[in-house]
Amino acid sequence: MATQTQTIPLTARQAGSDSGSESHSAPAPALPPISRKKQTVVLFSAFVAIALTIGYNQCFGVFQEYYLSSSQDVLVPSPASQVSPPTALLAFVGTLCYGLTWAGGILVNPVISRIEHGTWAPTTPSTRLWRRRILRLLTPRTITISGVLMMTAGFTLASFSTGGGTGGLIFSPVIRALLSSVGGRWTLRIYAVVNLIAGLPIAWVVPRSRFASVSTAEGPERRNTHISRALASRPTFLFSTVAAFLQAAGAQLPLSFIPSYTVTLGLTASKGANLLAASNAINAVSRVLTGYAGDRLGRQNTLVLTLLLAASSVFAFWLSSVLTTNSSSFSLWLAFIVLYSFSAGGYYALFPALIAEVFGIRQYAAVNAFILFVRGLGTMFGSPVGGQLLGSSEEGTGAYASIAYWDGALLMGATVCCVGVRWADGKGKGWKWIA
Repeated sequence: MATQTQTIPLTARQAGSDSGSESHSAPAPALPPISRKKQTVVLFSAFVAIALTIGYNQCFGVFQEYYLSSSQDVLVPSPASQVSPPTALLAFVGTLCYGLTWAGGILVNPVISRIEHGTWAPTTPSTRLWRRRILRLLTPRTITISGVLMMTAGFTLASFSTGGGTGGLIFSPVIRALLSSVGGRWTLRIYAVVNLIAGLPIAWVVPRSRFASVSTAEGPERRNTHISRALASRPTFLFSTVAAFLQAAGAQLPLSFIPSYTVTLGLTASKGANLLAASNAINAVSRVLTGYAGDRLGRQNTLVLTLLLAASSVFAFWLSSVLTTNSSSFSLWLAFIVLYSFSAGGYYALFPALIAEVFGIRQYAAVNAFILFVRGLGTMFGSPVGGQLLGSSEEGTGAYASIAYWDGALLMGATVCCVGVRWADGKGKGWKWIA
């Protein structure tokens, strides 16, 4: 049984995916067929778009270490010259950008849906296509994968989610080198040009959503992009929301402080950037492996296990590295980076498929946009609080003890909430060991 692949049907609502009067409605019409070429185009487009946005965001730890150094040329006065460097404020600035990237989906997804279906301006298909391409260019992170890909496996969704880790792997050392050679201002200008050049063709080739061409007796069907009261009151939705907030708050803390903590251990800033790149590389590989494991062991089971492993790695290795004063501190730090980077990829790889599995593919746009919004709020909450908890530089590695406790508590809370999702979903649909 453990070797069977779970599928997510796209031709009808799943049992339990709706509630109230919606559960008695007629079955949803079948979606039009899709070619392998189109699936490949969407997969590649999503991979590059995520690499350009999420991969870049995951490199903020390199910028944060640079802004706190005496060689930076962006901030006046230099934080390094202040008695108490504004670490918490810098962490908030970085996570604010990251959080807005996630949270923007709750505003952009309804706009894209209405433009695709001609709700606001029922013009020709050609006109709607041009409008959608322009909107995709402005917001490359919001590509609606569920409307195009055949979501028969978490492995497929995990594959394009590796773009974040791959982007971080490439950008971390490149940005560190640019910061050292041309400074902060020109580094940002160069990246803006690269993003524009790479983003234009991606926005051009993204195909139209499959839902846009589905018609019902009442006319063209438009995906639901709002959370109903019935859906919002379901235990699975409440647990999923809290889990998303806590996981986002805790997951970015290590990435924000890998470069600075590495420097505290006595290594160079370049070594810190290289360790961040290695973390992103491990994370990219783990997302594919986690998606593959989720298809066979159950996505909810795998998600709970990976979150538990991530939380345990914080207490077992990062906290031990902080509290240890001998030469083994760096070895514990390396062990933490490897184990945490591997386990942290589970949530990113599995949560898109889990949304469709738990709530139904027709609710994907609404639930996904809201979950991304909550993740944005969580991202803006975790790292700034961690920066505020950071002790003085005179404490050495001990200054990071409170951050490690904070990060472990957030991830453990997210694990408990995912267990709640597993329990509530099993209670509503019938318990299955492979889920």
